[in-house]
Amino acid sequence: MVEEPKIAPLRPEIPPGEIPAGEFPVYITKSNFYRVVHADGVYGGGTPTPGNIMMTFYSHRVPFPEKTLNDGRGNEIVSKRDAKSGIEQEYEVSLVISLETAKLLRIWLNDTIRNTEVLLQEMQQRNQQK
Repeated sequence: MVEEPKIAPLRPEIPPGEIPAGEFPVYITKSNFYRVVHADGVYGGGTPTPGNIMMTFYSHRVPFPEKTLNDGRGNEIVSKRDAKSGIEQEYEVSLVISLETAKLLRIWLNDTIRNTEVLLQEMQQRNQQK
């Protein structure tokens, strides 16, 4: 099993089981609106509030038909489908984060990219040895 990459520690490692004075455990829960979102890209930049960054993640897909027509048996008559051509760029979710959080996200992304590239290389080497 592959261990999920973790955010890079901002302080020295603490031996397991020890909780330094002034620190406390953090329990993780998922909000009622938690969901997994696929992203093909991101759009955004600074916000009117100084020090904040906005990111809107989007996915690409073929547009849904605006109208379909079915025959008497309930089968769609595909030639009479009314649909746009091209690609639909659907904005999924926007995040507004502080500059400090963006810097932490950059560290986490760098570490996660590095770990993922290592895992991919290992998988490719294993596949080549077979």
